Amino acid sequence: MIQCAPQGICSRNYWLTTAGHHASAEFNWCTEQGTLTIDGTQYQVCKQGMFSGKWALESGGEVVMHANKRSVLTRSFDIFVGQQVYLMSAASIFSRKMVITGNGADGMIAKVHAWTRRAKITGVVPDFRVACFGFWLTALMWRREEKSASG
Repeated sequence: MIQCAPQGICSRNYWLTTAGHHASAEFNWCTEQGTLTIDGTQYQVCKQGMFSGKWALESGGEVVMHANKRSVLTRSFDIFVGQQVYLMSAASIFSRKMVITGNGADGMIAKVHAWTRRAKITGVVPDFRVACFGFWLTALMWRREEKSASG
């Protein structure tokens, strides 16, 4: 299990921890981009255009993995890591939980309960970087929902 805890009481940024791994997920204040620092390596999360549903995880100027949102109307992504493809999608139409499957992965990202930002990743996601990128995208969807609910 990977614990996902906000970095502060009002923070939208997270610490992700599990046995042997540590990461931080940080969001730019006014864009859908940010930074993931995974086991000491810094990655940039870059959106491929203002109205695009494509994000790339880059390190040292190279794309390590990228994600494509399948549709404007759904909360599902294809995550590409070399020749491997993972599917990340909502557990159900009304749920905020996200499921990651493919290439030996069968994991779930979910908030600990409805009134917190704390979350956890359970199940099997063999590549910690994929789990972190999937969490970053999930937290982005949660952030979008909060903005639309408050506006």
